[in-house]
Amino acid sequence: MSPRLLPPAMTASARDILNAVSQGADEREPSVRAGRGTGVAGPSNTGRRRAAHVGLVALVVFCGLPLVVILTAARTVLNPAFYSQSLARAHAYDRIYTEVLPDPAVDTLLAGLPIDSSLVTANLRTVLPPATVQEMTDEQITRIVDYLRARTGDVELAVDLRPIFGNISGLANRYIAGELGTGTSYRAASVQDFTHGVLTALDDIAAGRPPASLPSIELTPQDTDRILPLVLDRVDPATRARVGPELRAMLRSGDVAGALALIGPQVFQGDERATARLQASLHGSTLDLGLRLSDLRDSPAITAIDRLHDVAATLTWATALLSLIMAGALAGIVVLAGRRGVSRVRAAAGAMIAAGLGAALLGAVLRLTLPNPLTSLAGPRSPLPPGASRVLVDFSRYAYGTVEGDYLRVVAWTLVVGLAAAGLSLLVAVSARWSRTGRRRRVATAFVLAVPVMVTVTWTAFPGAAAEPRELCESSPSLCDRRYDQVTYLATHNAMANSEDRFLGPSQDPTIVHQLDSGVRTLLLDVHHWTPPAQVETYLATLPPATRAALAPLSRGAVSTRPGVWLCHNLCQLGSLDFVAELGRVRDWMARNPTEVVTLIIQDDDVPASEIAGGVAAAGLAGMVATPPDDPHGRWPTLRTMIDSGRRLVVFTERQDLPGTFLRGFYRYAADTPFDAKRPEDLRDCVRNRGAAGAGLLLMNHWLTDAAPSRRAALTSNAADTIVGRAERCRAQQGRTPTFVAVDFSTIGTAQTAVDRLNRLPASAASAAGG
Repeated sequence: MSPRLLPPAMTASARDILNAVSQGADEREPSVRAGRGTGVAGPSNTGRRRAAHVGLVALVVFCGLPLVVILTAARTVLNPAFYSQSLARAHAYDRIYTEVLPDPAVDTLLAGLPIDSSLVTANLRTVLPPATVQEMTDEQITRIVDYLRARTGDVELAVDLRPIFGNISGLANRYIAGELGTGTSYRAASVQDFTHGVLTALDDIAAGRPPASLPSIELTPQDTDRILPLVLDRVDPATRARVGPELRAMLRSGDVAGALALIGPQVFQGDERATARLQASLHGSTLDLGLRLSDLRDSPAITAIDRLHDVAATLTWATALLSLIMAGALAGIVVLAGRRGVSRVRAAAGAMIAAGLGAALLGAVLRLTLPNPLTSLAGPRSPLPPGASRVLVDFSRYAYGTVEGDYLRVVAWTLVVGLAAAGLSLLVAVSARWSRTGRRRRVATAFVLAVPVMVTVTWTAFPGAAAEPRELCESSPSLCDRRYDQVTYLATHNAMANSEDRFLGPSQDPTIVHQLDSGVRTLLLDVHHWTPPAQVETYLATLPPATRAALAPLSRGAVSTRPGVWLCHNLCQLGSLDFVAELGRVRDWMARNPTEVVTLIIQDDDVPASEIAGGVAAAGLAGMVATPPDDPHGRWPTLRTMIDSGRRLVVFTERQDLPGTFLRGFYRYAADTPFDAKRPEDLRDCVRNRGAAGAGLLLMNHWLTDAAPSRRAALTSNAADTIVGRAERCRAQQGRTPTFVAVDFSTIGTAQTAVDRLNRLPASAASAAGG
């Protein structure tokens, strides 16, 4: 009751009483408000709840730290795919052939072989193809993951070379077996003569000689059963059981060539001595790289890996337990927030943000205290050859970066979830207040916020919408207005002789199409009819004795004849590609790359020009070939003109010339440098070899060859500074920089970088002819 309504005599006393009651209520109200909904009041209770909240947040943070580490480890170091992806990012498999094999330290491993080491390293991609490398690498990955998962006690970096020995032992078989069906045959007078002929043929195959002739006779089932054990006696019991039924069927049907092709690879022993020597130098079939994880345990990072190894068996249970504790702590935070009258969502989000910040701080500490342990392999004390060390160090950098990236992603998602939840909660609160503001103000605010967001999203989704398309010629806009003879092109010597197509004595590693993919624009090709026996023997007689002894088992007795034109180098028996089929692949590549100009320079010693031109037409290239100017010093079209017209394939032959056609003699238009350099000093000047002085085109033959194309030589001769330096000498001596820079093993070194540098020179420096 208001004091104003009381009688006057009672007004003063009643007012005093009501004031007292009102003051008491005001003094109790904070405590009542603090305990509202719980029935408990008092400042001490509020303090306990705050302490409990802080403790639960700390529990979330301390559970989150090991959980982030475990999740990162599970996605990276405990996952075999992590290592495979890091190897792929480091291009490790390709660099085995471009950096490891050319390393001089490899000669120590190959010192026991009876032939020139360059012959071995040139063919190692055939003996050691990428699939075998990956198989051997997967073995090492399995060892590492098994150690980290506590399945083994140490990691021994040793390589099982049995797959290599298997490839070495079978290297010649595909060439020998390919000749068996093309030799002559004779009619055996009796079963005894037939048996003697078959066993003699097996002796030839065992010595690496495809037999010159094979016996033939119609066998009865009984005769077949008598001959079969004599043939199978040459192989081990396991092979007998595997090939016996098929071999019997072939002999019974009269397919002697097929029977010998089946069992021949099992008896060939031509290169077993070299394999045995290599095994003896390795003390078995395992190459011990001299490095074990235990040797690196002084490194802090290796110590951390050891800790992971020690606790690996408990990681699954630890993950489950930490997750449960963390979830329970978050639930406690939500309950306490409700009792304290604060936002439950923002309380849980704050805990997540704290966990993310704590994990970020831990990541910074780990980054400083656990550096990459394998960077030490790059130093002079590394137990590995320098080339192998570089590959391994680059792999470790990618792997280390992946671990860091995965860790940061887990941390980032933790922070994103926390910030998003907190932001959503605040947005709801702001929306409640916003709903009470005026409509115009809400519309203006929304417009101000939406415009920059829409601009950002549009620019991100369509970054090139406002950009103008660039015109490209030879992958560069600056070359479009240059004439064909004013550009420098990377060329591959013996482009067809590559290890991917299983040539022996390869000059390149990638196939012709893959060479084009890597930036090569000129292909030096040799065309031949199939090599006759007399030419095989003539070629072998020109080789050094050790090389001749190594190659003779692969080609001796080759009496086959195959029709058509082939891409071969010296002997088609040592590697060949069908001319028309390969040009068809070039056509397909050019169709996929419509702004590229390609040149073929064909060595045509024994194939008529009409057959070469017919092969170009048969491959579907007639509409792409460009016709050179009639005058050797005439004006060539620009690259833009060639590309716009579709006539962007230039085909030269070395010896023949067909006036009025697209097929013209190369040395009518060009000169070249010597092609028989054997020492680095031979690649220092630019003496003219073939062609006329002042020719409009210049081919710089830039490779070293002794017994075989040399990977190690390519590592230095293909260096950009070496090529550019020689090209500058060509400008001084020949009056122009090279039009074509031809190299061996184009993927080794930095030849493409050199060509790019030469193409940045003014056009006047590239060509002195043509006006």
